[in-house]
Amino acid sequence: MRTDEHRNPAAFTTDIAKQAGLVLGSDYEIGKPFDVSGHTFYTAKLLGDPVLTTIRVINKIGFYTHAGAQRWTYIGIPQFVWNKLDGDTRARVIGFMYQHEGGTEMRGLFPG
Repeated sequence: MRTDEHRNPAAFTTDIAKQAGLVLGSDYEIGKPFDVSGHTFYTAKLLGDPVLTTIRVINKIGFYTHAGAQRWTYIGIPQFVWNKLDGDTRARVIGFMYQHEGGTEMRGLFPG
């Protein structure tokens, strides 16, 4: 799974990593490519704590684009709601995303 191979629970792309201010070579590396509708994207391979890094990404750019589209088709939390969640609950949300993305190897990183 892209999640486990790239230590990326939400399987986000390098474009999202850049937009969120992650630093190439420090926070992430360029992972394997995948195609969607004739466009090639690259999964960000996370180098640090995958849960905390994913939370940092969502803290910065949220679940919606500037145009209002959801970044992930299966989940969309308004930023004002996300901002009120505590760290444990945010980690649980990331765990839900990880499960939805089909990950299995990092299950132990998420609260029960």
